[in-house]
Amino acid sequence: MTLKEARFFKGLNQWDISVKTGIPQSKLSLVERGYIDLREDEKKKIAKVLGCKVTDIFPEAEGA
Repeated sequence: MTLKEARFFKGLNQWDISVKTGIPQSKLSLVERGYIDLREDEKKKIAKVLGCKVTDIFPEAEGA
């Protein structure tokens, strides 16, 4: 599942995630479009807001 899909299923938009995590909405947009990656702490914040594991929405984090 992608970050965008997880947000959709929780009924949240990028702004909602931004407010709850402190991560700028513009950065979330770049992440969803594949231009940049997040730090591990940012991934954990987003996973907590979405109620899932980091590896559910960021599979590349499995080896971390």
